[in-house]
Amino acid sequence: MDVQFYDLSYIVRQHGRNSGTQTILKSVNGRFQSGHLSAIMGPSGAGKSSLLNAVSGYRSVGVKGIFKINDQLRDENTFHKSSCYITQEDLLQPFLSVDEVMTFASNLKLSTDISAEKKQTIVDTILTDLGLYDHKLTSTECLSGGQKKRLSIALELVNNPPIFFLDEPTSGLDDVSTKYCIKLLHKLSRQGRTIVCTIHQPSATLFEMFDHVYVLSRGQCVYQGATNALVSFLSSSGLECPKHYNPADFIIEVTDGDNLDNIKMLSDKIGNGKLCKYAAIEIDKMTNRIQNYQQNDATQNENDNNMRTITKYTKTKSISKVYESTTLPLTHACDFERLSTYMEYEFNYSTNKFHQFIVILQRMLKQIFRNTTGLKVQFTHYLMCGLMIGTMFYNNANDGAQMFNHLKFCVGVILFFAYTQLMIPVLVFPTEVKLVKKEIFNRWYSLTPYYAALTVSKIPVQLTLNMMFLAMVYFMSGLPNEWFRFTLFALIGNLTSFIAEGIGLAIGSIFNITNGCAVGPGVVAPFLGLAVYGFDFAKEIPWFLYAVMKVSFMRCGVVALVLTVFGYDRPVLDCNDVYCLFDHPEKLLNFLDISNSSVWSELAAMVGILLFFRTICYVSLRWRFVR
Repeated sequence: MDVQFYDLSYIVRQHGRNSGTQTILKSVNGRFQSGHLSAIMGPSGAGKSSLLNAVSGYRSVGVKGIFKINDQLRDENTFHKSSCYITQEDLLQPFLSVDEVMTFASNLKLSTDISAEKKQTIVDTILTDLGLYDHKLTSTECLSGGQKKRLSIALELVNNPPIFFLDEPTSGLDDVSTKYCIKLLHKLSRQGRTIVCTIHQPSATLFEMFDHVYVLSRGQCVYQGATNALVSFLSSSGLECPKHYNPADFIIEVTDGDNLDNIKMLSDKIGNGKLCKYAAIEIDKMTNRIQNYQQNDATQNENDNNMRTITKYTKTKSISKVYESTTLPLTHACDFERLSTYMEYEFNYSTNKFHQFIVILQRMLKQIFRNTTGLKVQFTHYLMCGLMIGTMFYNNANDGAQMFNHLKFCVGVILFFAYTQLMIPVLVFPTEVKLVKKEIFNRWYSLTPYYAALTVSKIPVQLTLNMMFLAMVYFMSGLPNEWFRFTLFALIGNLTSFIAEGIGLAIGSIFNITNGCAVGPGVVAPFLGLAVYGFDFAKEIPWFLYAVMKVSFMRCGVVALVLTVFGYDRPVLDCNDVYCLFDHPEKLLNFLDISNSSVWSELAAMVGILLFFRTICYVSLRWRFVR
């Protein structure tokens, strides 16, 4: 499948003092052919990744242009199902072996009609071809950089897409791994795939492995064509590449940001990507392939479909015998702005959403229980905090002279869940979002089953640890051994925990780890202030402040917890002093002006807050995935 683009522009908004817009790509044109390994090159800031992201659809906001596949206007639904994008960072699911990661990928990307034995055969074949079969039981965290890159490619080969986009596939690799990676991509392209990757400044040996090169500078195309025609093209433009000099280095040097004249000259000569340079020997090969295709049209392999589009070449006057194609036509096309809602397309996934939910849930649960270090840390945290709070308030629950300590106890329980469950996703979720975006973009699954699996997978461990903590603080403090009261106590604590987790997920879905660490406590602080406000002068608080306090899930949790601890016909408390003002629980509830409040109304408000932040998280994920 040939990938074509015309008048492609990419505009981004700038923030700060120089607010406004900046044009990254300036009406560039180009074509990436099937069966070719193509490289996008250029100086730093030239727009390489922007071009790759725009053509692949990974970035859509601010992108304008005309996109075609095999000279036909591109159907986004079909295109997204037949292409994949591999990010520069090797994002792999942790705590799983190579074989397990591949198996989960096959269960998501291949139809349920295919048997498990057939899927395993496909997985083993891919791992063998990519040199990973001997490492199939190795955990993904223990792989080398080159192995991780190969595994990233292997995961996308499961459903065998005809188009591959790779952002800096050699970044962070040593020379040996880099060469192996490019050889692998070259081999895959020879199987009829269209493979396009960005690369900064390859060595001369690596440069020769590419069939096609697309060079950018300052958002303009300064060369497009065969790698072995680059030197002749530069020579015909008055730029002689010295002998024994790497052509890739030379063209970047002569088109860096300071050489504006060279950039304009080369861009005009190549038509900003409308023309494509080929060496004479390559034209002869192409011509023979076209003739063979025409003679064997009935049996020609579909991987040679790109030959249909090669129709005419005109010989130049240069001594180097460089050929250039005719200007790419813009027939049946009109300018349009690419939709920024690719997530709204009704993709025909290989599996239904329920199957996706089950597979993702299985994967998440296995990862959670494999993370033994994380489980041990959480268990220790809950145990130590439970013992500490239980010891601080040991057998104080029946002391009528400890009114303020009772309030501190309720606030302490709510505060523990708020900060504990909020900060974990703030620190962990931003990294997962990057991986999920890649998998959703490559049509492994849709957002809804992932989000459902994410929500359900957290429940077993979270509920177990919460109940351990709640049981410790409840019974150590000496609260009545009444199952109804304990059930309400546990329900309030768990609901607070789930709300805090939802807030953390919402923050983690919007901000990175650094900013999230600042935003997280900043979000909780107002909730905490509203939670403890006015207990000593409750009857003097105006009605509108009560309405504002309902926004705080911590306030709702504290009120519900106080009602649970001192309501429901709680017996008179013990009094060891001469006089205890609050030995009767009803007096405390009246003093706090919550005697007419209901635990169930507070729980209803907390459920509403929970749904609100969970919705914010879902919407922010969808927003991030369509940028």
